[in-house]
This record gives sequence, structure tokens and C-alpha cells, in this order.
Amino acid sequence: MTADALWSDLRDTMRNLPSAASHQTPRSHRAFRVANVRESHVCVEYEEETETVSLERGKFETLAENVTETDDGFDLDRLPPNADPYATVLALLPEFELDAEAWVLRRTASSPDARPRDTRSDSDERTHQRDTSDPSIETMLDNMGDPQAEVRCPIDGCQYRHRSAASVARHVSGSSTAKHIWENTDYAGWRDFVRKHGEEPG
Repeated sequence: MTADALWSDLRDTMRNLPSAASHQTPRSHRAFRVANVRESHVCVEYEEETETVSLERGKFETLAENVTETDDGFDLDRLPPNADPYATVLALLPEFELDAEAWVLRRTASSPDARPRDTRSDSDERTHQRDTSDPSIETMLDNMGDPQAEVRCPIDGCQYRHRSAASVARHVSGSSTAKHIWENTDYAGWRDFVRKHGEEPG
């Protein structure tokens, strides 16, 4: 599959998704939906936060190349912390799948053995290089250092977690979680957590 074919198939797949379709990142388990599909990128919205993220074409191509270079699959721990959605979206294609048990993103039996290659003309390639300054996954990993540890919600039984303690504090103190706090737990330390990391509890 060429890089152009990969991106074309990926855009068509995302455009045909139901508008309310929800997806989840493999490591942080953050729910998101595809909000907008553009020529060079796709916008996704995280459901529990008012955050929209732009996923770039070049990074999808880089990830696909890394996956096709190994028969054992691409180790999800090699993804930069903010690259989780790329793996989820790429796995929407029949040529790729997320294997949670093996903790890899891999090619499926229907995927061609050849790694994606770009068939653009030299002039198109130069234009694409000017427009695309995204580093490879390996370069991003080298420049990012160790991934930041995630903070878990202190409420017993809640699976919410995020790299930002302030985000977890907003989750705990938000009105949408009031029932979750008062009716489903007797944990008394949540107020201290919110005071330390974010907003005053309501």
C-alpha cells in the first residue's frame, strides 16, 4: 500500500464512521470521537474534556511504516505519550489491528507485506516535505525523554487517569461526577486531592 493509498483509505474510513462513534486510546483509555476529516489532518475530540487534537497525515504514514517493518508488531510503549490516538485510528483500517494482549499494533493477514511507499512526483515530494515538518516516531521519542507518569482518580473504583493532575482534579470536582462521588464511594480524601491539584471542590 502506498502512502497516498493509506491516507485515502484512512480518510474514507473516518468519513464513513457514525457521528457518535466513540473510540478509546490503548494506553490512557481516553474516549474520543472523530470530529473533522481534512486533506492533511483529522481532528478528534476527547469526550471527558473540551480538548480537540489534530492528527497529522505524516505521523500516520510514519507509524504505518514502523508497523510494517516488523512481523512481531509495533510495541505500543514506543508511542510518544500524545500519540495514542494515531494507533487507535490506524487500527480502523482492515490492514491493521491493535492486539491488547500482545500490546502491539500489527498488520493483519489482509495487509500487504510491502511497507507503505510514496509514489508522489519529485515536485509533489518537495512540496510535501515543506508542508510536513513532523519528526519520525524515533526522533520524537529521543527528544521527549521518559513519558510522564499518569495520575489516577483517587475515587475507589474509578478508572479515569490522565498525565495532568489538574485534569484529574477537574474530573473529581466537576458537576458531572457529583453522583459518582457522593453515591458510589465513602472516600473522604478527594477534597484534599482537589485542593492540592486543582479547583476547590464544589
